[in-house]
Amino acid sequence: MLRRLLVASVLALAVPASADEGAVPLIDEDSIGTWRHEGASRADYRFENGVVTGRPIGHEPENAFLCSPREYTDFELSFAFRIAPASLNSGLQFRSLVREDGIVAGPQFEMEVENPADIGFVRRWLYPVGARLAGVAWRPRYWAAAGVYGEGLEMGWIFPGEAGGDADRFQQQGHQLTRPEGWNQARIEAIGPHVRTWLAGEPRADYRHEATAGPGLICLQVHGGSYEDPSAYRVEWKDLRILER
Repeated sequence: MLRRLLVASVLALAVPASADEGAVPLIDEDSIGTWRHEGASRADYRFENGVVTGRPIGHEPENAFLCSPREYTDFELSFAFRIAPASLNSGLQFRSLVREDGIVAGPQFEMEVENPADIGFVRRWLYPVGARLAGVAWRPRYWAAAGVYGEGLEMGWIFPGEAGGDADRFQQQGHQLTRPEGWNQARIEAIGPHVRTWLAGEPRADYRHEATAGPGLICLQVHGGSYEDPSAYRVEWKDLRILER
């Protein structure tokens, strides 16, 4: 009996609790109408068949966000996301605020699934050269999904970045985990200043950042850009479930 109890205890410690245990839907067909449109532009957000779909509006929109009706501080959030085409960068904001100028600012769980092989000459080569000539510390980030970017914040990348992390190693792991054409399973855990993320069940970001540890909104982003046919682009989220701590 004692041996069985010891084995059970070890297994309980080895297997992390699922974010789904006690979690509730973050957004559904009935509540999406209470979420607020924020950002410099607007996007078309719809909830159909359990999936939130965001599409850009117009040919030259800026970043658009659909934000939760209230703030969250400490939580575990699990969800799946899919982007089509893969070149459409997007993200999920958490602990974020809307500034007086309407810009959404705060940590962003990066949803970047683009394959570098599909990136054109200008972005791959001319952008880095221009940044160096201008004295800007800029480098392209590929396979950055589940990294955390400071949207609207001066520090830029939080992880890998100001709060630690190896950008090259992070990129290599992202190459192995990212599914450009399919659903990507994701998870965020934010407890005090400690934030962790997962992609496809594998740990990604793990850092402490006091400056972004306060309460804030959760927002779904449709990235701005140049769209010849806006209807051909979409960002999808599903199974968004949150457990507040």
